[in-house]
Amino acid sequence: SVFRVRPVTRCVETMPGHTDAILHITYSPDGTRLASGGGDTTVRFWNVTSSTPSHTCKGHKHHVLCTAWSPDGATFASSDKSGEIRLWDPKTGKMKLSSSLRSHSKWVTSLCFEPLHSNPAADRLASASKDHSVKIWHAVSGRCETTISGHLDSVECVKWGGTGLIYTASRDRTIKVWA
Repeated sequence: SVFRVRPVTRCVETMPGHTDAILHITYSPDGTRLASGGGDTTVRFWNVTSSTPSHTCKGHKHHVLCTAWSPDGATFASSDKSGEIRLWDPKTGKMKLSSSLRSHSKWVTSLCFEPLHSNPAADRLASASKDHSVKIWHAVSGRCETTISGHLDSVECVKWGGTGLIYTASRDRTIKVWA
């Protein structure tokens, strides 16, 4: 097969709105929305078709460092430099819980929801942190279900595997697989 790939040669749209550096962006599972978080402590939801913001969510007190969509697109998670995690309703831009999720002693480096085929309720979230740990949260109640520790340095990334396993990557130069 021969594939003709056009090179990216020009910017076709600019989406202004944040007042400080944008540190993370994530597409919704259906590809119709984009969410961004940044140094201005806000989360913004964007309509990709019109390139316009639909909601600006305020509540974080520090830089928003990482974000994640639930696999059903009904919940959006964002975390900041203080280690606080907030859950948002992407349709309304309002917080889903009355308070944020707090348990990490340092900032959160990665967020990941459990895949839809493993959990049709789409209600479990994993967070990795500079504090060398991973927390598993119940996204409806806001309760921390478990803490995974074993890395010797900052956990930089967490991914939920398709078979229920959790993979963590750390600055200690290891990838650990958790069942």
